[in-house]
Amino acid sequence: MTQSQSPQTPPQKPPKQTKAGQHTEELLLGIWEPVDLLGQSLMGDYWKIVYLSIQDAIALYILLKIPDLLGQLILGKSFSDFGVCLQENALGASRYACFIIVTSDFLLWIVIAGRIIGRFWADLNDLRNGTK
Repeated sequence: MTQSQSPQTPPQKPPKQTKAGQHTEELLLGIWEPVDLLGQSLMGDYWKIVYLSIQDAIALYILLKIPDLLGQLILGKSFSDFGVCLQENALGASRYACFIIVTSDFLLWIVIAGRIIGRFWADLNDLRNGTK
């Protein structure tokens, strides 16, 4: 950490290079500030936990959609469950790609559930210990 930065102030972000980047940042800040103020006023310290959980869910949802998107782009098919995989040709590559895509979706949902349960358990322990 440099001497010009105090521990309380976050490091400065580099300025956006393009006009589209500047407009996007302004738009997102225009949406985020009222939502943040509302969340802080309604939930207090728990607002941080809520928005971090929402942020994780959005990131994991995007990760969840990547295998399906690749299947649609490469194979031209959308795989939603194992029943669809069984309808594919047993010797074809799309059947195995389907199983991989559906299994990765299932495993990502397990990760999402695990993160939610882990956060809940940690917060419950903090409440019991009186640290929050």
